Amino acid sequence: MVYRIERNFQGLLEHALGEDRICEPAVDIYEAKNSLIIEVELPGVNKEDLELYIITDRLYIRAQRSQESDQEKGRSRSFLCLERECGQYYREIEIAVPCKTSLGKARLENGILTVEFEKVEDRRGQRRDLKVE
Repeated sequence: MVYRIERNFQGLLEHALGEDRICEPAVDIYEAKNSLIIEVELPGVNKEDLELYIITDRLYIRAQRSQESDQEKGRSRSFLCLERECGQYYREIEIAVPCKTSLGKARLENGILTVEFEKVEDRRGQRRDLKVE
């Protein structure tokens, strides 16, 4: 929670100074029986504005959220509160569980990106006897 407060305060400061910033979306990572699941909050992001890729057991997420202009919507708006940020999102996530990253599945639904990888048995550190001939 402290991390989120610090992140939001930093965003307000940068916004007040007129600096562009890249938002770091909130992430939940958990294991199911045979899979690793990563859920990322990306409110207002369209599938077309999302880029996912993996390099050496790291998942990279890049996204862009743009606010529709008032003219496009055909109405004028006067915000009383504007908390949902527009702009770029970026997150780099280490995949710390042995997985088949080449067979990952991703879906974007209701502002939540869900990425799922099938886990594999980690053979490092296990004893395997070798037959001597």
